[in-house]
Amino acid sequence: MSGLAPSSNGRAFQAYLAGTQAVLANVTAIGYHQMPLPAPLDEQLAEITGAFTALAAPERERFMAALSPAERALFALFGHRAATLAARRGDAEQLRLGLVGNVIANYAIPDKRNVDVALAVYHHCARKLELNPSDVFDEAARYAGEAMAERLRAFGRRTDVTLRQFGWREIRGEEGVRYKFEWQ
Repeated sequence: MSGLAPSSNGRAFQAYLAGTQAVLANVTAIGYHQMPLPAPLDEQLAEITGAFTALAAPERERFMAALSPAERALFALFGHRAATLAARRGDAEQLRLGLVGNVIANYAIPDKRNVDVALAVYHHCARKLELNPSDVFDEAARYAGEAMAERLRAFGRRTDVTLRQFGWREIRGEEGVRYKFEWQ
Protein backbone atom coordinates (compact mmCIF):
# COMPACT_ATOMS: atom_id res chain seq x y z
CA MET A 1 0.00 0.00 0.00
CA SER A 2 3.03 2.27 -0.07
CA GLY A 3 2.51 5.47 -2.00
CA LEU A 4 -1.25 5.09 -1.68
CA ALA A 5 -2.94 7.98 -3.44
CA PRO A 6 -6.38 7.17 -4.83
CA SER A 7 -7.71 9.70 -7.28
CA SER A 8 -10.82 10.18 -9.35
CA ASN A 9 -9.28 7.70 -11.79
CA GLY A 10 -11.47 4.56 -11.59
CA ARG A 11 -8.49 2.21 -11.85
CA ALA A 12 -6.66 4.01 -9.04
CA PHE A 13 -9.73 3.70 -6.84
CA GLN A 14 -10.11 0.01 -7.64
CA ALA A 15 -6.43 -0.53 -6.85
CA TYR A 16 -6.88 1.31 -3.54
CA LEU A 17 -9.90 -0.81 -2.65
CA ALA A 18 -8.19 -4.06 -3.69
CA GLY A 19 -5.06 -3.08 -1.76
CA THR A 20 -7.16 -2.36 1.32
CA GLN A 21 -8.93 -5.69 1.06
CA ALA A 22 -5.58 -7.46 0.61
CA VAL A 23 -4.27 -5.84 3.82
CA LEU A 24 -7.43 -6.89 5.68
CA ALA A 25 -7.57 -10.43 4.28
CA ASN A 26 -7.18 -13.07 6.97
CA VAL A 27 -7.06 -10.48 9.76
CA THR A 28 -9.54 -11.16 12.54
CA ALA A 29 -10.71 -8.72 15.17
CA ILE A 30 -9.36 -10.99 17.91
CA GLY A 31 -6.01 -11.38 16.15
CA TYR A 32 -5.67 -7.62 15.63
CA HIS A 33 -6.69 -6.86 19.19
CA GLN A 34 -3.97 -9.19 20.47
CA MET A 35 -1.19 -7.61 18.39
CA PRO A 36 1.37 -5.49 20.22
CA LEU A 37 0.84 -1.75 20.06
CA PRO A 38 2.05 -0.47 17.68
CA ALA A 39 2.01 -3.19 15.05
CA PRO A 40 2.76 -2.97 11.32
CA LEU A 41 -0.98 -3.34 10.66
CA ASP A 42 -1.56 -0.07 12.55
CA GLU A 43 0.73 1.72 10.12
CA GLN A 44 -0.96 0.12 7.11
CA LEU A 45 -4.42 1.10 8.34
CA ALA A 46 -3.21 4.63 9.09
CA GLU A 47 -2.04 4.89 5.49
CA ILE A 48 -5.34 3.52 4.16
CA THR A 49 -7.31 5.90 6.38
CA GLY A 50 -5.19 8.88 5.38
CA ALA A 51 -5.79 8.05 1.71
CA PHE A 52 -9.52 7.70 2.45
CA THR A 53 -9.57 11.37 3.49
CA ALA A 54 -8.28 12.30 0.02
CA LEU A 55 -11.21 10.59 -1.72
CA ALA A 56 -14.16 12.53 -3.05
CA ALA A 57 -17.43 11.90 -1.18
CA PRO A 58 -18.86 9.47 -3.79
CA GLU A 59 -15.65 7.41 -3.68
CA ARG A 60 -15.72 7.36 0.12
CA GLU A 61 -19.27 6.01 -0.04
CA ARG A 62 -18.23 3.34 -2.56
CA PHE A 63 -15.25 2.39 -0.42
CA MET A 64 -17.28 2.00 2.77
CA ALA A 65 -20.06 0.12 0.99
CA ALA A 66 -17.54 -2.30 -0.55
CA LEU A 67 -16.13 -3.35 2.82
CA SER A 68 -17.76 -6.18 4.72
CA PRO A 69 -18.96 -5.54 8.28
CA ALA A 70 -15.97 -7.56 9.56
CA GLU A 71 -13.56 -5.44 7.50
CA ARG A 72 -15.17 -2.21 8.76
CA ALA A 73 -14.92 -3.53 12.34
CA LEU A 74 -11.14 -3.67 11.95
CA PHE A 75 -11.20 0.10 11.41
CA ALA A 76 -12.95 0.48 14.78
CA LEU A 77 -10.08 -1.40 16.43
CA PHE A 78 -7.59 0.67 14.45
CA GLY A 79 -9.32 3.84 15.66
CA HIS A 80 -9.07 2.86 19.31
CA ARG A 81 -5.44 1.79 18.90
CA ALA A 82 -4.65 5.05 17.06
CA ALA A 83 -6.23 7.12 19.84
CA THR A 84 -4.11 5.24 22.37
CA LEU A 85 -0.96 5.85 20.33
CA ALA A 86 -1.93 9.52 19.95
CA ALA A 87 -2.15 9.88 23.73
CA ARG A 88 1.17 8.10 24.23
CA ARG A 89 3.00 10.12 21.58
CA GLY A 90 1.20 13.45 21.81
CA ASP A 91 0.27 13.01 18.13
CA ALA A 92 -2.81 14.94 16.98
CA GLU A 93 -2.64 13.47 13.45
CA GLN A 94 -2.79 9.94 14.86
CA LEU A 95 -5.91 10.92 16.83
CA ARG A 96 -7.49 12.39 13.70
CA LEU A 97 -6.80 9.23 11.71
CA GLY A 98 -8.21 7.11 14.53
CA LEU A 99 -11.46 9.05 14.58
CA VAL A 100 -11.74 8.78 10.79
CA GLY A 101 -11.19 5.02 11.23
CA ASN A 102 -14.19 5.09 13.57
CA VAL A 103 -16.17 6.85 10.82
CA ILE A 104 -15.32 4.03 8.39
CA ALA A 105 -16.29 1.42 10.99
CA ASN A 106 -19.63 3.10 11.62
CA TYR A 107 -20.70 3.51 8.00
CA ALA A 108 -23.64 1.25 8.86
CA ILE A 109 -24.31 1.49 12.58
CA PRO A 110 -25.98 -1.64 13.99
CA ASP A 111 -29.07 -0.87 16.07
CA LYS A 112 -27.54 -2.17 19.30
CA ARG A 113 -24.22 -0.30 19.00
CA ASN A 114 -23.73 2.70 21.27
CA VAL A 115 -21.25 4.72 19.21
CA ASP A 116 -20.92 7.33 21.95
CA VAL A 117 -19.07 4.82 24.14
CA ALA A 118 -16.22 4.65 21.61
CA LEU A 119 -16.34 8.40 20.93
CA ALA A 120 -15.62 9.14 24.60
CA VAL A 121 -12.03 7.91 24.19
CA TYR A 122 -11.40 10.29 21.27
CA HIS A 123 -12.96 13.16 23.20
CA HIS A 124 -10.75 12.40 26.20
CA CYS A 125 -7.62 12.10 24.05
CA ALA A 126 -8.36 15.39 22.28
CA ARG A 127 -8.48 17.17 25.63
CA LYS A 128 -5.37 15.32 26.78
CA LEU A 129 -3.56 16.63 23.68
CA GLU A 130 -4.91 20.13 24.42
CA LEU A 131 -7.04 20.10 21.28
CA ASN A 132 -10.54 21.47 21.04
CA PRO A 133 -12.74 18.34 20.80
CA SER A 134 -15.30 20.13 18.63
CA ASP A 135 -12.58 20.90 16.06
CA VAL A 136 -11.36 17.29 16.04
CA PHE A 137 -14.88 15.90 15.71
CA ASP A 138 -15.90 18.47 13.08
CA GLU A 139 -12.89 17.44 10.98
CA ALA A 140 -13.88 13.75 11.16
CA ALA A 141 -17.50 14.63 10.38
CA ARG A 142 -16.37 15.79 6.93
CA TYR A 143 -15.78 12.12 6.02
CA ALA A 144 -18.95 10.64 7.54
CA GLY A 145 -22.43 10.04 6.26
CA GLU A 146 -25.08 12.53 7.35
CA ALA A 147 -26.29 10.71 10.49
CA MET A 148 -22.79 9.94 11.76
CA ALA A 149 -21.61 13.47 10.92
CA GLU A 150 -24.40 14.95 13.04
CA ARG A 151 -23.52 12.61 15.91
CA LEU A 152 -19.82 13.54 15.68
CA ARG A 153 -20.49 17.27 15.65
CA ALA A 154 -22.84 17.04 18.64
CA PHE A 155 -20.55 14.77 20.65
CA GLY A 156 -17.53 16.98 20.00
CA ARG A 157 -19.37 19.90 21.57
CA ARG A 158 -20.27 18.06 24.76
CA THR A 159 -18.62 19.42 27.88
CA ASP A 160 -19.65 16.60 30.21
CA VAL A 161 -17.69 13.70 28.67
CA THR A 162 -15.54 11.65 31.01
CA LEU A 163 -14.04 8.23 30.47
CA ARG A 164 -15.74 6.88 33.57
CA GLN A 165 -19.27 7.84 32.57
CA PHE A 166 -18.84 5.84 29.36
CA GLY A 167 -17.29 2.82 31.08
CA TRP A 168 -13.61 3.47 30.34
CA ARG A 169 -10.55 3.64 32.50
CA GLU A 170 -7.13 5.06 31.61
CA ILE A 171 -4.41 2.70 32.77
CA ARG A 172 -0.76 3.72 32.91
CA GLY A 173 1.90 1.11 32.30
CA GLU A 174 5.48 0.79 31.12
CA GLU A 175 4.40 1.18 27.49
CA GLY A 176 2.29 4.25 28.28
CA VAL A 177 -1.43 4.75 28.69
CA ARG A 178 -4.09 2.37 27.47
CA TYR A 179 -7.85 2.53 27.67
CA LYS A 180 -9.81 -0.34 29.15
CA PHE A 181 -13.56 -0.75 28.85
CA GLU A 182 -15.07 -1.97 32.10
CA TRP A 183 -18.75 -1.24 31.85
CA GLN A 184 -21.02 -4.15 32.59
